[in-house]
Amino acid sequence: MKRMLAEMTTEEVAGIDKNLAIAMLPIAAHEQHGPHLPIGTDTYILNGVLEEFIKILPDDLPLVVTPSIPIGKSNEHMPFAGTLSFSYETLLGVVHDICKSLARHGFRKIAIFNAHGGNTDILTSLCRDLRDQLNVRVFVIDWWFTNFWADILAELQESPRDGVFHACELETSIMMHLRPELVNTDRMAPCFPPEQLRRNKYVTIFGPVTMGWLTPDLAPTGVIGDPTKASAEKGRRFVAFAAGRLVEIAREIAALENLG
Repeated sequence: MKRMLAEMTTEEVAGIDKNLAIAMLPIAAHEQHGPHLPIGTDTYILNGVLEEFIKILPDDLPLVVTPSIPIGKSNEHMPFAGTLSFSYETLLGVVHDICKSLARHGFRKIAIFNAHGGNTDILTSLCRDLRDQLNVRVFVIDWWFTNFWADILAELQESPRDGVFHACELETSIMMHLRPELVNTDRMAPCFPPEQLRRNKYVTIFGPVTMGWLTPDLAPTGVIGDPTKASAEKGRRFVAFAAGRLVEIAREIAALENLG
């Protein structure tokens, strides 16, 4: 079964049972990742996980992947050269229009797979509007502000809590596995948020009290976390874990019926 919408003919798409199928819309970002990782890190990671996910996706799961959106809302990183960012309104419009197109062709379930934390709030809000406006079910699969990685991090994470956030142990490990030639291992160095934000109970970069911040407010190097704890083996295991978790999530989405 073909999984990539771009590889299918219009007749093949028309023949999909849209009452059962899931259209997955991947979205990432192009933004600075410190001195040791490339600007395209989020997109490389997204595509690498998707490739592994498609390899292990069971034939009985009717899921089609749309072209990914490689730019997100990354204005927190704009002080660093090379970062590309949509505005709130542009990202909202792009995702809305793609979902509107999918709904027009009969898809009733759309899963937005998000690999950049700056996109999270917009997507979470938009999915309710799309339910109301288009009468489709839109699910947001977000791996930054949920417990998506919790199980594997409990097993592999060596850095402290603030060691996994941006250009960190997690992202650097995955890039060392997927694209090691793009990782400047000699430039890896930890950089953590200000001590007050690390010791606070409520006002931290993880919440529960949130705040508007720009990356230089937290990390002068652009790194938030500890990439020195990364390894290619960890990256391999992170990717395999993420692909397997996506299969589990897709099964639950496929099984949801009669929600109203």
